[in-house]
Amino acid sequence: MEIFYINSDTFLTNLDLKSLDIFLEKKSFKSEKQKIQFCLGRFLVKYVAQTRFNIQNPEIEIVNKKPRFKYSDINFSISHSKNIILAAFDTAPVGADIEFMKNRKFDEIFKYYKLGIKNPDAEYFYRFWTELEAGIKLQTPEKSCAVFKINNFMLAIKSYSSFDIKSKLKIYELKSPTDKTNPRELISLKPVNASSINENTLVIQDINTASLTSFLPLNLKTE
Repeated sequence: MEIFYINSDTFLTNLDLKSLDIFLEKKSFKSEKQKIQFCLGRFLVKYVAQTRFNIQNPEIEIVNKKPRFKYSDINFSISHSKNIILAAFDTAPVGADIEFMKNRKFDEIFKYYKLGIKNPDAEYFYRFWTELEAGIKLQTPEKSCAVFKINNFMLAIKSYSSFDIKSKLKIYELKSPTDKTNPRELISLKPVNASSINENTLVIQDINTASLTSFLPLNLKTE
């Protein structure tokens, strides 16, 4: 299982936002932020499909309200919160959800779901919420689940495969080129590791996931 993510605050620095519309898939959104998150999610999935999994045609279709590749059996799940857009990939069905842990009226939310939990704190609530959302995205009975707190974010992953997600999971950050780039050109840019940066590449930063504390290099922005 692999996760690729984008930090939109830095990734968009050298991109023409209007050109991101090529990833809209004829959809419309109420806010510019929602549109950008959707476009970056679609770009991320299609880029990884071509460069990591050698999927020649990464066309996406919607089946039972769940996006999937039309011409590949590779499964993916997209999630975004605040400035983070991520996608989990696996050979088996997968569901992923990331949430920024902002303050909410947690008591009222649990009362709505009739769970009888009194005085829940933010960490308890967001573990519940991300697991719930990841399960909805999975759309099949889960056989494995992992939940991680990463700074002020909570990340939940569910899979139809039976394995220790934490021991198998690999996480990569996708960083944009240092020079001004048209999003139409992004898909064709060659991925390289962080030691080979130049203006014609997208940088893949490998994140060590051997332990929970090793998630800290993700540097997810919390402001």
